[in-house]
Amino acid sequence: MENEKLRDNLTALRKTVAQEEPSGKELLRQLEASQEELNRRRDECIQLHSVLANQTKGLKSVASNNYSTHVDIINEDGELVLAFEAQKKINRQLEDELQAEKVRWKSEREDLQQEIERLKEDNDRQQKILSVNLTKSPQSQQEAFMQHEITRLTSENLDLLEKFDTLSDLCRKHRKQMKQLAKKLKDAGVMEVEGAVDAVPSPAVQDQRHNLPMVKKKEREYQGMFEYRKEDEQIIVRHLIHDLKPRIAVTLLPGLPSYILFMCIRHTDFINDDEKVRSLLTATINAVKKVIKRRHEDLETTILWLSNTLRLLHNLKQYSGDKTFQAENTPKQNEQCLKNFDLSEYRQVLSDIAVWIYQVS
Repeated sequence: MENEKLRDNLTALRKTVAQEEPSGKELLRQLEASQEELNRRRDECIQLHSVLANQTKGLKSVASNNYSTHVDIINEDGELVLAFEAQKKINRQLEDELQAEKVRWKSEREDLQQEIERLKEDNDRQQKILSVNLTKSPQSQQEAFMQHEITRLTSENLDLLEKFDTLSDLCRKHRKQMKQLAKKLKDAGVMEVEGAVDAVPSPAVQDQRHNLPMVKKKEREYQGMFEYRKEDEQIIVRHLIHDLKPRIAVTLLPGLPSYILFMCIRHTDFINDDEKVRSLLTATINAVKKVIKRRHEDLETTILWLSNTLRLLHNLKQYSGDKTFQAENTPKQNEQCLKNFDLSEYRQVLSDIAVWIYQVS
């Protein structure tokens, strides 16, 4: 009440001053307008405080119902402080994971782009070779192939010579170090090391060894089987199929992987282990499919596994024991035929795979 009285006296005083000075009327009107705006804002603040108080009360009620056993997580304003902090930590962790995923995705994307570029270049090279071969006569194609092989072998020989020179330098360096160490040990009184350096044969000693009479071994009769443990199956498949590159395969006996696999099959037949032969053939078929799907644009890889698949198929036919495929066998080959297994169904699968490899190449 006292404030209202003082406010009324102040208003009357302002009006009196405004009537005495004409310019004060305008200021009085502005002051009254400002006062009305202030009163309106004060009323809005009061209403907002009332609404906020009601919401706080409602939040406290909801929190008490939901967190009756953990009321300590609620502060006096009704905010779930601990939950909010935990949510912030989760958000930060998710952001860190997102950033790490972006970095990993970017790295993988760059690797894939490089792989795509490499495959494009290889594809262009293969297309050029194919187009050139299609326009040439068979004799020209053979000459181009021989020229390509000569270039490849020359490059491999240069690489091998470079490696040989590096290893020769390293060997000479090690021999020099061994001589120095032997001299130090000899000076220290250890006389037994006099022959330590001589234990490493020099080129002259190696030449002398080649001039010595050779020790000949008696001829042995091999059974043509390859024994292996069940747990080594994946290792065999990996080395013979997954890790075998065409540039290495051309240095080996033609069809060597298929011959080794067939020797493993013959041993499983010899011990009559149908589960082992089934596992080996299934692993072999799946591995060949994976290699072709991954490298079907590489002509050398498809040729390599088309020839090896056909060789394994022919071996299974030749040594199946079927009279149809024994017409040109020797008596020794007929004795080495499979005794316990009929792999005709697997022969059909291999035949289908050979056709599929030819179609995708």
